[in-house]
Amino acid sequence: MLAKAYAFTGNERYAERVKQVLLKLASLYPSFIRHDRWGRRGMLAVVGGRRYAQNLDEAVSAIDLASAYDLVANAQCFSDEDKRISEKLLQDIVREILRFQIFHGGRNNHQTWFNAAYTVVGLVTGDESLINEGIYGKYGLLWQIENSVTKDGLWYEGTIAYHFYALQAIQYTLDAAKRAGIDFSKNERLKSMWLGPINLAYPDGNLPVFHDSDPANLKNYQVFFLWGFRYFGDNILARYGGIQLQESQQRNPGSVNLSDIGIAILRKGKDNKQVCVMMDYGPHGDSHGHPDKLNIVLFANGKEFLLDPGRISYSVPEYKTWCRTTLAHNTVIIDEKNQLPTEGKLVFFENTEDYSACFASCNSAYPGYLLKRFLVLTEDFLIDVFTVEGKKKAKIDWIIHFRGQIKDSKDFLPIEFQNSKDGYMHLRDVRRFNRRDETLSIEISQDKNNCIRIFMCNTKNSEILTGTGIGYHLRDSVPFLLQRKDTDMTVFVTVYDFSSIIKQVQTIPIYGEKNKKISMNEALGLKIVLPEKTFEIGIDLRDRISDKTFFNGKKFQRLSFRKI
Repeated sequence: MLAKAYAFTGNERYAERVKQVLLKLASLYPSFIRHDRWGRRGMLAVVGGRRYAQNLDEAVSAIDLASAYDLVANAQCFSDEDKRISEKLLQDIVREILRFQIFHGGRNNHQTWFNAAYTVVGLVTGDESLINEGIYGKYGLLWQIENSVTKDGLWYEGTIAYHFYALQAIQYTLDAAKRAGIDFSKNERLKSMWLGPINLAYPDGNLPVFHDSDPANLKNYQVFFLWGFRYFGDNILARYGGIQLQESQQRNPGSVNLSDIGIAILRKGKDNKQVCVMMDYGPHGDSHGHPDKLNIVLFANGKEFLLDPGRISYSVPEYKTWCRTTLAHNTVIIDEKNQLPTEGKLVFFENTEDYSACFASCNSAYPGYLLKRFLVLTEDFLIDVFTVEGKKKAKIDWIIHFRGQIKDSKDFLPIEFQNSKDGYMHLRDVRRFNRRDETLSIEISQDKNNCIRIFMCNTKNSEILTGTGIGYHLRDSVPFLLQRKDTDMTVFVTVYDFSSIIKQVQTIPIYGEKNKKISMNEALGLKIVLPEKTFEIGIDLRDRISDKTFFNGKKFQRLSFRKI
């Protein structure tokens, strides 16, 4: 602030104070001993720092110090010797970071701040080698654009919070590079970092809270899009940067598979009837990933319905005991244990005028078990089919966390529920459904105008539980529905009715060669009856699809969708 005050007023007393801080720090810096937050000192503190306990903070501070010096360096109070001492301090700080950067791994967000520090300090002190290190170095800006930014334009760690945290540092690097005469405004992979979050957003601009992220809206990052518009000149970024140009436009990506980050996004409907479901099947997300393969989030009736809690806060125990458990996500848990860190694969993706669909699988989240999830989205409903195939019998829990309240809960009776591991200890007010229906219809009220009905099919031999878990913060009590089966092979079939007009949901057998009925775990049909139309939908869940699969007497491959 003192440096800015001098830049705005020209008052030497502000520059004098900045000089005093820089010279004092320069005299003390050689006496600082490397240390980290775990108590290690000297050469053992390889990810630590000298002034701070980690190199990341050293880099952020170096950018601030260099920026302040840049504003006051031409003040009369700075002698040539004062400038030499100040510039040597800045160079010493970043070269100390450079000595140890290898211990951080070049892909992560810390490296973006190291690169920014090298480039900014290099610019301010006239050190071309530091500028080259920050941009062209072994883990410099250009290397990170190719290795840390996915082809979808999203940071590889899979969290919006760290995407923009890395992007902030990259903007510092690009600003310094531009002043040094180096321009990357034609680099499309780089520009995709500003477009990627737009592709990922819900219809209302809110962003899903995958992995170590926090709730946020594109409006929270308006300054980033404004910066991006000024650097790249793309009018789409102007719109999200708050500038209403005549030719600016709102990006409407529709259904899309973000294949590099591993998120399939299905979108349908227009205006206030827009619906959106996302499934995370991709890479774990490094140190900021969660054990949540085939986890989904859902936006309907103008708001998020199924949610992921994100990280809550690193400072609370629940970050590890809830957020980093499989139970906290909308997926399947086996034997009440967390999934292993892993990656699934997308088997099928299709977008048509009537529906959008995707199918993903994972065989490594639980050794010996194959997980598959098939989603079909229309503007009126979502079909969600989740299959589990294992080598031995296990306790299999399918769970969703939703906004709203179960409208008629008289059939859910309180039970004793005790479990002390992997998130289950955080389930509160647990109740069990007291009827044994083949298809269970549950109405969830979000407000007086919005209801979503959930049809849970194939609930025979299931235990249905409800209660509350944790949402975006510790006081955010979020209801859940849990369907439990003790088996080695099963299928969970759920239909979400956004318009509350579905009259009936019925499962229909699928047949193969010689009129042989196919197991529901491999293929199934659904008949969904609305007041003025009926949908008949066949789904083939096998890895290898057959050209002799029949639904209502007609052949189909992977997906049959008929509106009557």
